Amino acid sequence: MTGRGLHRAAPLANAFLLLCMVGAVLAVPCVWVGAAALVAIVSLAVASGERPARLLPWRRFVLLFVVLLFVTQALSVRTGVTVLASPIRLTDEGLFSGARMALRFLVIISASALFVRTTDPDRLAGSFIRLRVPYRYAYLIILSLRFVPFFQDELRAVRDAQKVRGITFSVRSPRRVLRAVRYTFVPVLVSGLYRVDAIAISMRGRCFGLSETRTTSRQELRSGWSPAALAIGLLLVGLAVVASVGRWRG
Repeated sequence: MTGRGLHRAAPLANAFLLLCMVGAVLAVPCVWVGAAALVAIVSLAVASGERPARLLPWRRFVLLFVVLLFVTQALSVRTGVTVLASPIRLTDEGLFSGARMALRFLVIISASALFVRTTDPDRLAGSFIRLRVPYRYAYLIILSLRFVPFFQDELRAVRDAQKVRGITFSVRSPRRVLRAVRYTFVPVLVSGLYRVDAIAISMRGRCFGLSETRTTSRQELRSGWSPAALAIGLLLVGLAVVASVGRWRG
């Protein structure tokens, strides 16, 4: 087990932390809960040796979408005290609603990325196998987690190849967006299909699925980060419960 921070935590502890973060921001629409979850994600990323900026894939698109969510909610909600009357009317409820939606989206995206970057798929599958989960389903999780960085690397390689050939795309019109998707999405998809075919042939050659049960030789080492991840998840859930009961503003 290498790395530090959440890299050393048990995979199930990381999964529990992810569920708590996502559940807290979805169940309780409160700015303070979303802000606390986002601060926790950034702090855990730094403690785990991960750059917080890398938790947002396609950062410009994500940040643009976050701004769009905030502006849309701020303009559509008309209830509450007027904060700005001209040239457009903004209320405090609209601003809080926009902040809630933006934070909710950021927490879900960044928490999922943190889980993928700090959780070893093999260890996660081994944990599920020890819980008597059929290993066929456990290995589906491995494949899904392994394809996330694969598609990111393939997308980066396609873009680098386009830059070397002097191909640049503009997204200022729908037609150009479709052209960019065509010349980027299709090569990545074809490469992914080749990879899937190679994995399927490899698994068939190793007689995957022949046995009804499967054991794992890797034992989880105890780390102080496992109870820390559980405690942070429970703290966020407790904060969400307090905010819901106390009807915190925002």
